[in-house]
Amino acid sequence: MILWRRDPFGFTRQFYQYAGKALGESLRDVLRECPKENWAIDVQAVAGYRSGRRLRGRTVVRGVHEVPPGHVLLRSAQGLCTREDPIMPARARLDELLGAALRVALERGRRVALALSGGLDSALLLALLRALGAHEVPAYILAADIPGYGELPEALDSAQRLGVTPIVVRVDAQAFTRALPQAMAHIQEPLYNLHPVAKLLLAQAMRRDGIEWAISGDGADQVLGRDRSADYLPLARVLFSAAGVTLHAPFLDSAVVAHLLSYPPDADKRCLRELAARYGVPSRLVAGPKRRTMTPPLPLGGLLDGERIGALAQRLGETPPALTDDAERVHWATLLAVLDALGVVD
Repeated sequence: MILWRRDPFGFTRQFYQYAGKALGESLRDVLRECPKENWAIDVQAVAGYRSGRRLRGRTVVRGVHEVPPGHVLLRSAQGLCTREDPIMPARARLDELLGAALRVALERGRRVALALSGGLDSALLLALLRALGAHEVPAYILAADIPGYGELPEALDSAQRLGVTPIVVRVDAQAFTRALPQAMAHIQEPLYNLHPVAKLLLAQAMRRDGIEWAISGDGADQVLGRDRSADYLPLARVLFSAAGVTLHAPFLDSAVVAHLLSYPPDADKRCLRELAARYGVPSRLVAGPKRRTMTPPLPLGGLLDGERIGALAQRLGETPPALTDDAERVHWATLLAVLDALGVVD
């Protein structure tokens, strides 16, 4: 019997206890159904997060698993298990499919906004919204006062050229640090960079303005690049949800995904560039290179507790880290924050 069907690129999440009946959309949901004396750190999974070689289906808690992207969760005589879920092709024009996915948000009767970055994907969605006549949908831009981070000039240029006056949400490095414990309670896995926290800050600003649904360009890179790691997309979704906003990603709509998978893998996203050119997206985005957005080193405050991190490393059978590399600092600080939020560390 199929209990859960996870989308091909892992936008949604489902956790389960392998031999038991507990399942839920967060680790905390599953742990509530498990005796606390059985909670323990999955040492191999933690090592996989740190090395970048994540163990598929494993979490920071031993015995609690995650349904991999593109799999279904089944109940069998032995307990819960997963199997791969086939994808059916979609036959339609890409702009029609994206338009239909956008209308899902527009027709819900909710207050909707667009999360506008400085890149191609969200600019294409903005252009499609204008073509649909959805001129009332505001565009939000997160402006981080952090040198070397953010795409404010590019996002403002896209908005101006597409005839939109955006709402700019300004944050600083301290906002990232303050939001990190709350973010990690929902992310529930260690990070190597703090960029996902930006999603929570933007979502909170939207929610303060009464926005209920946020349209996002997330997913295009993963689908066309065949990146099924799910190390970012589900984090973005849960952080918006934590702020009370539903994240709507048209590039992850099932029909859009099926259509894009009919193309050969294309990290350069030529099909989106061609569509964007037809809908008046600025030429610098149509022809320009993809920019990867990562936060520079940020202050981690009390989360970077060297003594506690050293004790945790020893508990995991590892040498206490030097904490000189930014990715290493982020990994250990966020790992400790996750374990604290789950109550796994005494």
